[in-house]
Amino acid sequence: MPDPVEGDERFDRPLGRDSGALLSSEEVRVLWDFVHGDIMSGPTRQRLKEYWGMCPRHSWAYAVVEIELWEAGAGARGGHQPFDLTVLYTDLLQTMAGRLRTGRRRGQVKALERHGQCVICADVRGGALAGILVTHAGMDLQQLTSEANEMRFTADWLTETRPMWAATVCPDCAEAHSVAAQPGTLPCRAHLLSGLAISDASVELTRTTLMELAGRVRALTDSMTQSGRPTTELVNASWVQAVSWFNGWDFPLTLTRSS
Repeated sequence: MPDPVEGDERFDRPLGRDSGALLSSEEVRVLWDFVHGDIMSGPTRQRLKEYWGMCPRHSWAYAVVEIELWEAGAGARGGHQPFDLTVLYTDLLQTMAGRLRTGRRRGQVKALERHGQCVICADVRGGALAGILVTHAGMDLQQLTSEANEMRFTADWLTETRPMWAATVCPDCAEAHSVAAQPGTLPCRAHLLSGLAISDASVELTRTTLMELAGRVRALTDSMTQSGRPTTELVNASWVQAVSWFNGWDFPLTLTRSS
C-alpha cells in the first residue's frame, strides 16, 4: 500500500484509500491516544458536544482506528469493533435530540451548527513526526498507521451492513454519489442546515429519528460487553447511520463502492 502523502493539506481531504487521503502517522497517534482514554476527559467531552464530534475526516478516522487496531474485546466479534465510538455517539445523539426540543427556529438552527474546533485537527496540525516512534503498548507507530490504512475490517463491516444503512442515506449525499435515495429519508445534519427551510415537521422527524437511533447505538454498545445480548444487522448498522448523520455519507458510500 502506498505511503500517505505528507503535508497539512491532507487533513482537509475526505478520508479514503487513495494515497492522498490516507491517515498520517500523527493522525493515528492522536486518535490512538484518544481511544485509550483522552475521550474520557471532561473538557474534551464538552468540546466534542459543542462541535458534534469531530470533522468528517476525523470522525471516520476515529472509527477506522478503533475498528482496525483494537484487536480484542467482548461480544460476538471479539474485537475490531467501535466500542468507544458508540458510547460517544449515543451521547451526541441524545444531546442533539434534547437541544432540538426548543420551539424557537433560531435555537434549532444553532443546535444543528458546529461550534468550536475539531479536537483532532487542533492536535495534528503541529510539527511532523520523524524516526521510529512507539505508541501505547510499545507498538511501532508506522506499523499501526499501515494497518489502519488498510481499512479492511471497517470496509467489511460497512459492506455487511449496507442493506440496512443504504435505505437511510441522506438524499443530497445520495445524489452526489449517483445512487438512489429512498423516499422520505432524513437529510444529514449539514444538508438539513443548508436546506431552504427548516420546518417544525422536519425538526420533529429528526428529533424522533435520532432518539430511535440512539437506542440502537446503545444496544450495539451493550452487545460489545461480556453480558451483552446478540445483536441484529439493523443494530450493527446503527453506528454507520449515526456518524453519517452528523458528518455526511461520503465515506461509507465511497468505501463500499471501492471494496
